Amino acid sequence: MIAKIINRHRLEVYDLSQFDAYAIMHSGQVFRYQTATNGFKVWSGAHWAELQVLPDKVIIDGDDADYFYHYFDLDTDYNVLKKALTFPKLQTAMQAGGGIRILRGDWTEIVISFIISANNNIKRFTKTLNTLCEQYGTPIKDHGYAFPTLAQLMTITTADWRAMGCGYRDQYLFTAVRQLAELDFATLAALPTTDLNKTLLNLAGVGPKVSACIMLFAFHRLEVAPIDTWLRKAITQLTVAEQATILHGQYAGVAQQYIYYALQHLHKTL
Repeated sequence: MIAKIINRHRLEVYDLSQFDAYAIMHSGQVFRYQTATNGFKVWSGAHWAELQVLPDKVIIDGDDADYFYHYFDLDTDYNVLKKALTFPKLQTAMQAGGGIRILRGDWTEIVISFIISANNNIKRFTKTLNTLCEQYGTPIKDHGYAFPTLAQLMTITTADWRAMGCGYRDQYLFTAVRQLAELDFATLAALPTTDLNKTLLNLAGVGPKVSACIMLFAFHRLEVAPIDTWLRKAITQLTVAEQATILHGQYAGVAQQYIYYALQHLHKTL
């Protein structure tokens, strides 16, 4: 058993080989979190949770245990996925970040976050996201702010986006919000990956890398690997067959997360 819902506000994770809270928070897919006593506090959409990391389990207390069971993808056995990623050069990355899981983030938040993150540094765009939530999101009693709803995002002008530090992205964000209002997540989720990618590329401010991030982190397309600096660096060290597994394999997105965490955060080499 990987995890169990205890009650409507609490769930517990037991298989820590598949759940490394620190690695998850530093894997480039979580932007709204804080370090807390013995763990972390994380926000997603209108939800919040506190993770208490213990030697034998992680206790997750929050507003909705079902939401965070889904958010942390706790129905998926990542040991099965990792068996498909067995070539030697990936072992270092897998050993370092084998407890990373591909999260199922809030669709609107993922799109807006990754548009803001493009060609941006982590410190700057996380500050922008926090400002966005504080100024336009709904307060969560004693637990910060929700990510703004589409209706709340529609009230933001290009000047407002610029004032939050979005720079040239201001017009992209203004337009993308209005495009999102015309889209239905369930309809998009039913599309083949190729068609989904084409649709996402029509959003203002969304290029190939951002589209890949949205497909991986909002639509859970595990076969999609965002091509970033770290992945480009890694694949130069791999054989043609290994490159195919990383870039186009069934779990390419999972492999990319292990590589990103090992190279970018831990400064390891393959």
